[in-house]
Amino acid sequence: MFDWLVDPRYYTWILQGLTLTVEITLFGVLLGLVIGTLLAIGDIYGGKLLRGTIAGYVEFFRGSPLLVQLFLAVYTVPAVINVQIDHAFLAFLVFGLNSAAYQKGYMKGAMQTILDDQMAAGLSTGMSRVQTLRYVILPQAYRIVIPSWTNEFCSLTKSTATVAFVGLFDLVSAGMSIRMWTYQILPVWLVIGTIYLIWITSFSKLMDMIYEKKKIPGVELMMQS
Repeated sequence: MFDWLVDPRYYTWILQGLTLTVEITLFGVLLGLVIGTLLAIGDIYGGKLLRGTIAGYVEFFRGSPLLVQLFLAVYTVPAVINVQIDHAFLAFLVFGLNSAAYQKGYMKGAMQTILDDQMAAGLSTGMSRVQTLRYVILPQAYRIVIPSWTNEFCSLTKSTATVAFVGLFDLVSAGMSIRMWTYQILPVWLVIGTIYLIWITSFSKLMDMIYEKKKIPGVELMMQS
């Protein structure tokens, strides 16, 4: 069943696919963090028009399938603007924009948990509102959302399988290629599934350890109240 594992060609395919899967996931989470933070700030402090625009953005990316978003980015946008754009770049961008729609909610919730008291404390020390936000609110909010980041990372990792439908060679694509060459179905997907499981579980355990060291005492009670 697993004799195909001795062929180095298949190891190369798996490594190539895993590399793209990891790259898309990490880039998506990081870009989502940056954009999501800006969206959260805009939603809290922005005017009616800005908040409405942000709400529309969030509704689109959370309310439509990720695969549809990929199809629109890869096949529709280049055709409309008549410019050829690398599929990998567009996939990276879509995953980041999609993740931002979710991370905006995480960041807004975390910021609102500590915003009023911490903002007042920062202003009382002579810091401006922007300085308080940068040096007091955001560092604490980032510590609060570590569990949400972990969930987002796991979800985004599994969603990367959709890039196979736009011609990119991810871990699922590697599994499909190996299956076609070896005519092995169950063994191939057992190996691919195990790789996903090890990667996601290892990252989750790492983030759990980081959270235990960085979590703010009593924050769970604050968020429940």
